[in-house]
Amino acid sequence: QRLRILYRELKKHYYCQHIPREFNESTPPRARAGDEEEAGVGAVDGVGTTDQMGTELHQAAEPSMPASTEETAQKAADRLRHSLGGSATIVCILGGTEFRGPDSESLVKAFAGKFGEAIGSGVKFVTGGMPGVQEAFAKNCGDGSKVWNLLPVGQASGYGAGTDIHGGADLEERKTIFGLIGDIYITVEGGPGVSQE
Repeated sequence: QRLRILYRELKKHYYCQHIPREFNESTPPRARAGDEEEAGVGAVDGVGTTDQMGTELHQAAEPSMPASTEETAQKAADRLRHSLGGSATIVCILGGTEFRGPDSESLVKAFAGKFGEAIGSGVKFVTGGMPGVQEAFAKNCGDGSKVWNLLPVGQASGYGAGTDIHGGADLEERKTIFGLIGDIYITVEGGPGVSQE
């Protein structure tokens, strides 16, 4: 999480100002000689040197990370859909943050396991990174390779399953993007928040 925050700050200060305009994908964004002192960036709290940060910044600029803090919800949804595979069917999973019905948890685990086994690579499952229904689904959908957890920038699901992806500066923006990214939505339980989504 600290690295993600650092990436945002570095992109504002260092990445945008110290990379030549003719930079392209074949040129890793590494500092020019003498830039370390100018940019005031060196080894930061065990994160690494400017050279290492250049490589990490290149990775941070991949489609799964927001290109700008001013990115609209629709642009974020389009970017994320592209990074998941433009032709993929996106199935979004949402529901309560805790289970209330006696059979709800076992139901979610059962259909997550079946989906993980039976559905091919053309389908991607997206959760909102919340506890309860979404977490149970992510942890029980096969090996997690078909699951992506959509969170606001700088946050992590902590699931230990699936891949965290980011869109929106806060939960409200993330909800809007979540509502735009999916083709199919599966809901189990939930209250007003789920109803809004």
